[in-house]
Amino acid sequence: MRICFVAAFDGKRLNDNQERLASEFANQDWSVEQVDHASLEIMDNQLTGSDRNGVRHVFDQFDCIWIVGFGDQATFLDRMQLLRTLDQSRFVNDVDALVYLHGKPHLVLGDLGRHHPRTIVSADAQTLIGAIEGGGSWIGKPTAGSFGRDVFTLTKADGNHRAIVEHLTRSGFAMLQQQVDTRDEKRFLIAGSQVIGVYGKSHVDHRSNLAAGSVSTVVQATSSELELVETCIRWLNARGVRFATIDVADPYLFDINIANPGWLSTYEKLTGRNLVDKVVQALR
Repeated sequence: MRICFVAAFDGKRLNDNQERLASEFANQDWSVEQVDHASLEIMDNQLTGSDRNGVRHVFDQFDCIWIVGFGDQATFLDRMQLLRTLDQSRFVNDVDALVYLHGKPHLVLGDLGRHHPRTIVSADAQTLIGAIEGGGSWIGKPTAGSFGRDVFTLTKADGNHRAIVEHLTRSGFAMLQQQVDTRDEKRFLIAGSQVIGVYGKSHVDHRSNLAAGSVSTVVQATSSELELVETCIRWLNARGVRFATIDVADPYLFDINIANPGWLSTYEKLTGRNLVDKVVQALR
């Protein structure tokens, strides 16, 4: 079996998923290639990409394709259109999922919305300001942000809430999420149709992202949490997603990350266990 990882060769890597996963696939007797996002080309009516040695590979020759991260923003849609021409069943997370399901608002709409805290999404600052001034405590953040950047607790008592909302909407859409109890927030990793593992996220402030100062903890999942995560797995699998992290604080679903979640290294540092073999087995 042959697998190709499509990843950016330049720039700083946010986690070690690419190396960790590629090594384990090789350990389990897969032939592994890694191709640069920026190298995609159509040659002789075939979609190709180059590895670090400049060797060009035809994508149709691979049994599995794993897109790691998004690559350069300016060429993202062009590259996704090229990759969309391939058989999508061969992708770990397919192209449509990466294009349409990365932003947070998709969780609010449809079947999973009933598990999400009350949320308002708008590009109009006055709409969001009006909600804050209507009362309650809100979390304001970008619709497709990462790593806890630009995440704020907002109430009408905050003198700068207008300025913060105007900052968030300066480039387009932003979201308000009603603040709820997140003391028991947990992050699950799923691969294929399986739950791989879970750790807790102990907050030092309103941001739950580890890159923003949250601390991981050893926890056990409850039956109700597993039921919610398994509901999410069915929803994700039906939409071409087979590798993701799911953030929950029972009874709420907070976030699903499908781009390149760094769960594996965090879990190993916390427990001493590397579960990458379980991931590869779940995706075979």
